[in-house]
Amino acid sequence: MPSSPTSQHILSVKVLPNASRSEIAGWLEDGSLKIRIQSPPQDGKANKALIAFLAKETGVSKNQISIARGETSRQKLIAFERLSSSQWQRLPRP
Repeated sequence: MPSSPTSQHILSVKVLPNASRSEIAGWLEDGSLKIRIQSPPQDGKANKALIAFLAKETGVSKNQISIARGETSRQKLIAFERLSSSQWQRLPRP
């Protein structure tokens, strides 16, 4: 039986730009997912790379992911639209 889509999921992330490679680096004590991104934090490059990375990790389209809060901050709230439970489960759990 396929998973039914839900309206929206929110994920708190801390982004570390200019990393040697893009990867999930674990969970922080505040419940945020720490993600290293290879792109620099200039002209929105790291934000675009973060969305592309999360789309690849969850198997969804990039247009289903947006930055709800924190465009210019390392601490961000990421909104996932029309994400099924199985897609949400692809992200690591704390």
